[in-house]
Amino acid sequence: MPRLTEPQHPRIRLRFTALYAATLLLVLLGAAGTLRYALRATLRREFDQSVLASAGLVQQFFRAEIEEYVTVEATLAHIAGELVFEDRAIRIRKPDGALFKIVGAPVRRARRPLSGPVRTVRFALDPDIAPRWDIEVDASAANVMALQARIDRWFGVGIPLLVLCAAVAGWWLTGRTLRPVVRMADAAARIAPASGARLPIDDPTDELGRLGVRFNALLDRLDGALAQQREFLADAAHELRTPIARLRARVEVAMLESTAPNDTAVWRAIDQELRDVSQHIDELLQLARADAAGDEATMRTESLFLDDIVADELPRWQPEAQRRGMSLDYSVLEESPVLGDASLLPRLVSILVDNAIRYGTSGGLVRVRVRPDNGAALLDVEDDGIGIPPNERARIFDRFYRGDAARIKRPDGSGLGLAIAAWIVRQHHGTIAVSAGVGGGTLMQVRVPLAMS
Repeated sequence: MPRLTEPQHPRIRLRFTALYAATLLLVLLGAAGTLRYALRATLRREFDQSVLASAGLVQQFFRAEIEEYVTVEATLAHIAGELVFEDRAIRIRKPDGALFKIVGAPVRRARRPLSGPVRTVRFALDPDIAPRWDIEVDASAANVMALQARIDRWFGVGIPLLVLCAAVAGWWLTGRTLRPVVRMADAAARIAPASGARLPIDDPTDELGRLGVRFNALLDRLDGALAQQREFLADAAHELRTPIARLRARVEVAMLESTAPNDTAVWRAIDQELRDVSQHIDELLQLARADAAGDEATMRTESLFLDDIVADELPRWQPEAQRRGMSLDYSVLEESPVLGDASLLPRLVSILVDNAIRYGTSGGLVRVRVRPDNGAALLDVEDDGIGIPPNERARIFDRFYRGDAARIKRPDGSGLGLAIAAWIVRQHHGTIAVSAGVGGGTLMQVRVPLAMS
């Protein structure tokens, strides 16, 4: 099973982090709005109370000093020179509304005017002692407004900073929480059929752990089913080989003993059918063994020369090619050392050459070339036969798949040969590709790594 490296997109982690940050932002905005409203109301109330306190202080002074200075005018003139307010301007108005005195007037003139906004409030001086005399207070709300602005700046800077810190912490915490999921996903991508590998589980009692335990149990059941299937296929193929071999032996004896031409033709047809069935059973047995071993099967690897393997294997196919009126050209065999299995590589060459002869044109040519190319040994098998349409090339290495043209030309095929060839190539860490040949047929190209010298 090829290992695929999939790009990781932390979408769940990002969504959780965004949800956490957005929730915290809403909570902070709600809390800040409530706190800001409460602070503004408190500051306004305190400001109003301070204005009342300023007027109340003038009233208390007036009541305390009236006995000493007797008249209202003398008392207020004395108070106006004695009291000084930092952020207040207090005017005393006569009963007719005319300005009488400004409290702390010399000092007030020496200072700058009150900073805005300014609030003006008018109070009665003392209805009993000084009827219709009023105190008019101008109070600056600049300090209150500055404090409110400073609080708003704190919120404007503090809330985004808190949300950012929370997002970083949420990203880290979410990643730590989802780490078992990432490990299980990576392990699942590496699990091959019947490999025995399972998902790693940190805590089998939590939600993710229970999911992993159930998934591993599912894998156990699947491996059991696959093992039964492979054992059945291997046993069936193995058991069928012996009776078919006996039938072929009897047919060969009958062919030797038969004297009638018609009987000989019948026996030869039966013998060919038995040969085809025997080949199909051998292919099924090979695939069953490959499935049992998996793509990571241990090979008997040794130093070989791919050109020598081809040179030894192709003479076996010369009689078949001549019977079909075809020619085998393997004049281009350059030295190509590889590390491989001495039983699998000849099988690979045999499958590709057999297909080229089967589906080539009668009287045509099959070219087999071996040469080193960019760190790989390149094996080309090219025919000038029926070819493979582009829309079928992606499936020709699937088991039991045969294209329409192949089924019409050779109905006796099994569709297993190229599946075995692809498995052999994978075992040697190579690649196999199909394309159109120069003469309109098919070009099978195999690349396996060159052996390091």
